[in-house]
Amino acid sequence: MKKLMIFTAIGTLALSGLTNAAPVTSEGGYAYDRNQLSDPSALNWNIEACSHGAITPDTQRQLAKLMGVPESRVRLEFCRRILTAYTKGAIPYNDYVQFAGSHVMTASILRALKRAGAGPQKPQGRGQDDIVLPVSAKMDSGETFKGSTIASHGNGRFAVQSSRRSVKCSGTYDLRDRHPTVILPVKCSDGRTGKIEVTRAPDLMSAWGKVKLSDGSTGRLTVGSVRAPL
Repeated sequence: MKKLMIFTAIGTLALSGLTNAAPVTSEGGYAYDRNQLSDPSALNWNIEACSHGAITPDTQRQLAKLMGVPESRVRLEFCRRILTAYTKGAIPYNDYVQFAGSHVMTASILRALKRAGAGPQKPQGRGQDDIVLPVSAKMDSGETFKGSTIASHGNGRFAVQSSRRSVKCSGTYDLRDRHPTVILPVKCSDGRTGKIEVTRAPDLMSAWGKVKLSDGSTGRLTVGSVRAPL
């Protein structure tokens, strides 16, 4: 899944105070991104990522008044309302172009910001704010791991089970760390420890990396839908 242009142009641009024009995707690309966000997990994840964007004090005050929310909730609520409206087709392509290219607050965008509405649907079987992605790792020794990552409220955790069945490995990570490549510690139930070097895609919906455990074993790891060869 590529980086969503709607997130770049509307989320980051508006929260930074509308200082620069953003690149405008094609109408086909716009429709493709909207289809990708129809997945509740993808929508939730992009709302979370967008909500960490920078914002000027003046823009924060203006948006708080427009949306009728406390200033402390401006970033999250702005991203939720805009991305949810976009996903539902409430922001037409032409309005997006005007906003992204010329900073014009069109009627559809103003309506989206003034409407509290309901948040995105929660993935079945998970908490409302949980973002769940599949994880798999293949060690050079032939041992494999499968499991998932779960991100919620700025915190993340992962848990995988080895092909040895009785062995489980897990760890935690900080969603607020915006570096594209991070080092995560991992602990296993058989006493092994290790580190995972993870490189995240721009949309935060996939990642890939290297695993090294204390017994000397090494391997490759993927998160989400990674199609590029590792």
